[in-house]
Amino acid sequence: MSETARRKVTLRQLKQMKAERRRITALGVYDAPMASVADEIGFELFIIGNSGPMSLFGYRDSVRVPPEDLFYMTRAVSRVTRYALITATLPYMSYLISKQEGVRTAARFVSEAGADCVQCHGDRHSADNIAAIVRAGVPVLAHLGLQSVRKVEQSGFRVQGRTASEAAYIVEDALRLVDAGVFAVMLELVPCQLAAYLREALPVPVLSLGSGPDADGIYQVSADVVGFSVFPRPKTASNFADCRALADKGIRAFVEGARAKSYPPPAEQRNMTESERRRFAEMTRVT
Repeated sequence: MSETARRKVTLRQLKQMKAERRRITALGVYDAPMASVADEIGFELFIIGNSGPMSLFGYRDSVRVPPEDLFYMTRAVSRVTRYALITATLPYMSYLISKQEGVRTAARFVSEAGADCVQCHGDRHSADNIAAIVRAGVPVLAHLGLQSVRKVEQSGFRVQGRTASEAAYIVEDALRLVDAGVFAVMLELVPCQLAAYLREALPVPVLSLGSGPDADGIYQVSADVVGFSVFPRPKTASNFADCRALADKGIRAFVEGARAKSYPPPAEQRNMTESERRRFAEMTRVT
């Protein structure tokens, strides 16, 4: 597609892609360089989630991620993104305390950080608060299945909805959130069969994160896609690239060159002209 033909992604476009069975692609991005590269390649959604501060800043638990980290990552992504729809994950508990707090937080991410939409880890109990954000004019992406902010409640990072009763519970949560007005549903680490069912049952796009291919869209975290994180690559992320190994190779070469005094090489050294060198020597000569 030519540069002039590309336009900013819209919610209507996402609905049309679902109706036409065209795959929606979403990527978790957290910094300007990655966003710039990915936006040129072409994605419908950029999602700034808790996995960013975890993979890049070393947090071991998403509930420990401070709101400021998500806010400044969203700002960095929004500065260079021209086409993808920017979706910022709202901080832990910020939309569960009250409807007013949820709307206030979502509005700040849009007006000050540059987000187009927000993501909420929701369920039937938070549907009313999420509906208030939607009514205020901020589109919401609902995140279901594995929810990192509920790690203790869900007994760790494990597949959700394996049993019929658990799957039915997630379906009911999804329906309640669609009624609340969310524009799409993200399913993290649920069985493929559940993702396929919700794709057909829900009128909004369904995105899969480790939930199989039978969804309207596929989402993955950029740090896991390219292998650049402080933590091991999760089982749900294929080995597309290994930037950590490349960084290791480059940094090792630099430190070895610095210690051996072969870096910087002559071609990268900047010197005075001979006449200026002589003048400098005269000026600094000790009398």
